[in-house]
Parts: sequence; structure tokens; C-alpha cells
Amino acid sequence: MKKEHKIGLCAAACVALVVGAFFYIKGKKADSANPAGQGGAPAGQNQMQGGPGGGKPNGGGKPGGGPGGGGGASQPSVTSVRTLVAADTSLQDYVNTTGEIEPVSSIDVFPDIGGKVRDVYVNLGEKVKKGQMLLKIDPSKPGMQYALSPVYSPIAGTITSLPAKSGATVAASSSVATIGDVENLKVTIRVSEKYVASLKNGLLADIVLEAYPENVFTATVVRVSPVLDPANRTKEVELKFTEKDSRVNAGMFAKVKLYTNVYSGYPVIPESAVLEKAGEHYVYVVNSNGSTVSPRSVTTGKSVDNMIQLTSGVSAGDKMVVEGMNALGDGSTIRDITDVSAN
Repeated sequence: MKKEHKIGLCAAACVALVVGAFFYIKGKKADSANPAGQGGAPAGQNQMQGGPGGGKPNGGGKPGGGPGGGGGASQPSVTSVRTLVAADTSLQDYVNTTGEIEPVSSIDVFPDIGGKVRDVYVNLGEKVKKGQMLLKIDPSKPGMQYALSPVYSPIAGTITSLPAKSGATVAASSSVATIGDVENLKVTIRVSEKYVASLKNGLLADIVLEAYPENVFTATVVRVSPVLDPANRTKEVELKFTEKDSRVNAGMFAKVKLYTNVYSGYPVIPESAVLEKAGEHYVYVVNSNGSTVSPRSVTTGKSVDNMIQLTSGVSAGDKMVVEGMNALGDGSTIRDITDVSAN
């Protein structure tokens, strides 16, 4: 038993010797990798703290600066924008409406006596002479026979309406035909009450017909009704074509763009470029260095087709941002791509 006990003690001593040697060699390697005085942290100092000039671990904090720093100074972000130089620009206002094409002069024809329409001698669209017979009326009643009563054209022109049909009964107050001068046509439109202050003779209009949607015909206002229709709160306005055109016929439906007021004397900018904050409007103006912008408070005026006047806040020659302004702030750096996009 004593011999075996000695053998066990020797084995334990050998194991302890090997373990001690292992930790001794490991310590030596650590010392050689971090010699004293070469950036090693003092005992007890948090090893996560950087040395002088170093940034925080994982890139946190300010970029390294100075000797031994992590990197250079950060560059400001650059926003691409499009700009517009302020200049006095005119805005042309207008009213869109519809109307009918009619002869400039026309007349309704009435019979001398009521009765049944007998013979009709003309057709719609036919040209007639003054005094030409249009139709005959039979005023006879049951038990009483009368001679036929002829109806004559009071003027020369074209039949533009012919409501009388053979066999129909008409009264002396019923129009049996309308005769007009289809060589000279007009457009009759009705304009809402809110625009009547802008109405006057001489205003120009563009007219588009359904039959010729690619063509634009021009006309001029020749009469503005002196009264407002209380039924629909509109004023009747008549326009005459500036040139005769055989394609334009009485009875056609017209789409009318009536040009009214011209607003001038102020710079004009897209409405989308005017921003609003706390009830105030502002735009971004390019600073004198050409590379940064600043917000400028403005007052707006009239607007037409998404373009709006700036009545105060900017002057002629100021360069305003009109695209890309939503990504800007005071002092933001910009890259003006206006000329690039134009090319």
C-alpha cells in the first residue's frame, strides 16, 4: 500500500507541474503581444475605452480626428434640385363652358290661323327665298270647310328648324319653321354669376367642336346680356367667329374656353413649390454661394393652372427651388440639375 501511495503522489505532482507550465507559457505570450508602454491599458482600466485620438468601438461617437483618429470629417449630404429664376410673368385666366352654334340672325315663322298642317314644301337645311311658300294649314273644322291657308317665308335664308309635320295640329301661336342666316354663325354660352365681373365685349375664346376635336376655332365676345337669369344664376354671352369656315354648322355643340383676366406684375412659380408651416407660406431661395439654400417667407396672389403669383418675399433675379424642396432645410447643400434636365 505504501508503494502505491508513493506512485499516486508522484502522478499528482507531474500533473500540477504540467498545468503550471501551461499557464506560465500563456502569460509570456500575452506579455510579448502587448509590451509595456506601447498602447497597453493600465491595470484596472476598461479595455473597451480607446486610446487618444481613437473613436469609440464599433464606429460610435464622432469620427476620429487628430493623430491616430479613425477617419476624416463627415461630408454634408447634397440634394439634387431644379430651380427657377424669379421674373415678372403674366397669368391668363379663363372660363371653361359649353354652348350651341346658331345663326347670327334667325326668325320663327308662325301661321296666320290654327289648324292641321297639310302640305309641307321645304326640308330642314333647305335654302329659301323671301316670300317662298313653306307649307299650308287647313283651318277646317267638323261641319265647316275652309280654304287652305298658305305660310310664306318672311326672309331669305336656310331652314334651321322645321317642327311642323304633315297632319299635325298647330295653333296660330305655334312656330312651324325657323329660318336663319347660316353663313354668319354665333356661339351662345351661359357664364356663371361668379365670373360676370370679368365679362365684356372683345374677349377672345377658343372653340372646339366634337366633329373636329383636333381643330381650334377662334371667336370674339360681341354681346353680354345686361341681366342675370335668376333661374340658373348665369348670364348669356354671344360670340362671333373671327373667320368663316364651312365645317362649322348651325346646331353643333361647342366646347368654349373664354379668356378673361390677365394677372401680371409679379413672379410666378408652381404652386407645389410653395410650402406652408404654421399658417405661413415660404419658398427655398438659393444663397449667393450657389450651393446652399434658405427658406424665405412669401405672400401669394392669383393662381391659374397650378401656377401662383408671389406678391412679396422674392425679387426679380432670385433663384427659387421648384423641385426637390421637400428634402431641404435651412442651409441645406444642393446640386442644381436644371440645366442638365433641359439638355
